[in-house]
Amino acid sequence: MGYVKRMAGTGTRVLSLNEGALQVDPSAERFRRSIGAISRGPASRDLVDRALAFANEAETRISELNERVRRLEALTQTDELTGLLNRRGFDEVLRRNLLSAARYEEAGLLAYIDLDGFKTINDRCGHAAGDEVLRAVGTFLSKSIRATDYAARLGGDEFAILFVRADHKRARDRAREMLRGVAQLEIACKSHTISVSASLGFASYTGETSPKELLDRADRAMYADKKNGGRAARLTTHG
Repeated sequence: MGYVKRMAGTGTRVLSLNEGALQVDPSAERFRRSIGAISRGPASRDLVDRALAFANEAETRISELNERVRRLEALTQTDELTGLLNRRGFDEVLRRNLLSAARYEEAGLLAYIDLDGFKTINDRCGHAAGDEVLRAVGTFLSKSIRATDYAARLGGDEFAILFVRADHKRARDRAREMLRGVAQLEIACKSHTISVSASLGFASYTGETSPKELLDRADRAMYADKKNGGRAARLTTHG
């Protein structure tokens, strides 16, 4: 991801873009101070003015490039349909938080959500309605988590919530409450209204947990919930 940082002891800034790096001059303010000693004759003032304009333009372009890199990086980690993290973005968040858990002896919980009967929605109502269901679920999840937690669409009709630095019981209760909220969503389907249920699996983590192990355990728990009929895999229509 691109960023600008100041190199210690030098005042030099480096713009990092993926694996390359673009080194630029010291700060414009330092440059302005250095040229302030130039004599103040008309020709010198004109030269100074042009140099300052060039420095200001370069600084603006660097700032714009940083912002462009930031937006591009965000796009690669965001699910276009729901606005949640995509699988790539969630993998990075998961890796980063597990490292933090190892360093600070933190613990948390991963909730894995799979919508039930989603294929039926697409078959009966069309893919546009299916997309609307995914968008509605994504919006609900993003509004229901804490600022420190993360929600993602991992692909298809599978979602994940990472409860960071969370008590396991409270996080599980909160996830179940959110699942009940998902079941109350209503989405238009032709002349009817549809709602969906979902299956839910949990896996707790500590600093010793690997990302793959955590995802595998949560995924297995979710499929066990679906297999055991914890929530009936059916499409409900109203109207």
